[in-house]
Amino acid sequence: MFVKKGFTLVELLVVIAVIGVLAVIVVAAINPAKKLSQSRDSVRKSGEQQIVSALSAYYTQNTSYTAALTDLVTLGELKTLPKDPTGSDFSYAVTPSGCTTAAKTCTGAVLYATYETPNTSCATGTAYWGWTSGSGGIGKICTAATPVPGDTPVVD
Repeated sequence: MFVKKGFTLVELLVVIAVIGVLAVIVVAAINPAKKLSQSRDSVRKSGEQQIVSALSAYYTQNTSYTAALTDLVTLGELKTLPKDPTGSDFSYAVTPSGCTTAAKTCTGAVLYATYETPNTSCATGTAYWGWTSGSGGIGKICTAATPVPGDTPVVD
């Protein structure tokens, strides 16, 4: 009498197919692309918060904003300037046009970035995540153009 030990090729193929289907279901449920986008957005928020803290400290001492973000490093408010996870600088603009850090004539400022996974969309325009002078917080800015000083972010 022949005693069977082990598995047949068909049984092994069925087990491998079941494991493959389960792996696809798990990967689809985790959605790694979305998780990576969320992690890059968290880095953006952290970088923006560091810059806003430095801008606020500078404004408290000088009643003016810096004309460029790099001035925050030059003046010792930041050791290094945080970058967007893509390696680019955050968007920054000041008013009035042509103001300078040395003359302390920059009375308004806006710092913003476009996020990959906005938590809510805007009824009109594009959703940016940013801060504007006088707003008191960082939040979503909905605008048809790029954000400017005076736009009010919706703090989530």
